Amino acid sequence: MKNIDYDKIRGKKVLLYSGGMDCYIINRLENPDVLLFIDNKSNYSSMEKELLLKRKETDESLKNLVIVEDFINMSLIERDDYIIPSRNAYFILKAAEYGDEIILGATAGDRSTDKDIRFANMMTDLLNHIYEDSHWCKGGRHIKVNFKYKECTKKDLIEMFMKKYNLSGEETARILMENSSSCYDFKDGKPCGTCKPCTRKWLAILGATGVDTGQYFDTHPRSYFTPETIEQWIDRESGPNNRGRESEEIIATLKTL
Repeated sequence: MKNIDYDKIRGKKVLLYSGGMDCYIINRLENPDVLLFIDNKSNYSSMEKELLLKRKETDESLKNLVIVEDFINMSLIERDDYIIPSRNAYFILKAAEYGDEIILGATAGDRSTDKDIRFANMMTDLLNHIYEDSHWCKGGRHIKVNFKYKECTKKDLIEMFMKKYNLSGEETARILMENSSSCYDFKDGKPCGTCKPCTRKWLAILGATGVDTGQYFDTHPRSYFTPETIEQWIDRESGPNNRGRESEEIIATLKTL
């Protein structure tokens, strides 16, 4: 994207989009001008892109989806645990080519420093410094990296979605499972049901709606949660590296299993 006409993107709202549950809900709450999916060539980005392209054919909420294909190959710096250091900094810099308000689906349960408010403020300052008034950016730009859902847990987001669209628990669970995917190991296009994103999503929906969505996974997450696993999770979620209120909600749901 060369010689961007900044007048055409001034004031536009951009949501960095992966197709996961959190960003799906935020899209439905925010109605941004651009949904930006960046294919960073990570271990699961190709599957995410494939699922998004299929959903775009029938999902009206994806009408503003933009897919960036020509991007850095981040598989070269992807760790064994799928963490890509500084990924969100790269993503936000790219998102600034599409609008002035950049939303990333950071929530209360995110512990990485590239999803905290300090990072959002630092990126805001950096972008406004880069795009200040100059010979190539007349008048400058006023850019905001907005982590407005940082205080929300997954359960909060689900409940906000239910309330906005006046949905039942069953309707909410079905919509979220059919229109979002977060998985490290898809099985023939279905989420595996046993990786961290799958199990946390299953617990969040169960806790917020009371609905067991196990039939949507390749392996029912309930089979993963043996008594020993539940005890391990409770110990971890109550330990020093817990996720605050989101951990409290996870523990409450685990105790119902």
